[in-house]
Amino acid sequence: MVVLLWIINQFQRIINYKLEKLIIGSLNKDKKSIIEIKNFDCSGGSGCYDLGYIITQIIYKLGEDEFIKIYNQISEENKKGFESLIRVGLEYGDNDYNGEMDNMTIKKEFPKLSKIIR
Repeated sequence: MVVLLWIINQFQRIINYKLEKLIIGSLNKDKKSIIEIKNFDCSGGSGCYDLGYIITQIIYKLGEDEFIKIYNQISEENKKGFESLIRVGLEYGDNDYNGEMDNMTIKKEFPKLSKIIR
């Protein structure tokens, strides 16, 4: 049992390390990292809400215009899925850091992005 818990812990550390590297890459405007973070296995449900929240935080940090520049360089195939993740990240995330879900919308929060996102 102890060995199994150790293996699970090591697996979680690897996943966290990979996600951390993708976040850093995304903040450094690396298109490949932004695509990979969108494709990161969120295991469905609330994990995808959390991943969407991470993506919204990246957009806030980069700025909407900068994110759009990067988004426009992404292939049509790789653009699929951004909208749903950003939507749940805004709706269920605490983007204003007040300890509550925000129920924000893409159209209100990122008006330029809302016109082009898929």
